[in-house]
Amino acid sequence: MDIIHDIDVPCMAEGIGLGKLTTKHPSGSIGQPVFVADSSSEAYGPAQVQAIMPIEGHTYSEEQLEYVRYHGLQIQGDRAWYMDGWAPSKHVCKGH
Repeated sequence: MDIIHDIDVPCMAEGIGLGKLTTKHPSGSIGQPVFVADSSSEAYGPAQVQAIMPIEGHTYSEEQLEYVRYHGLQIQGDRAWYMDGWAPSKHVCKGH
């Protein structure tokens, strides 16, 4: 699959709430994803968000899942996506 640009992935950020991972934000320039909460227009980078989780009951497209994979978010079960600098990561979650 080609590298994906300009896509939004709805999710929940630990300690922040519902929002989306997006590059469509001034803080996400140069194609870097940021998390933007639904309740504000403030963008959070990888140093400010410890984990993001899929929204229960939301169906994610192949394109959205590939975006998550490309940016190094790790899936643990289907419940938690952990980030390592939001770049491709070799970390494999082992149920911690």
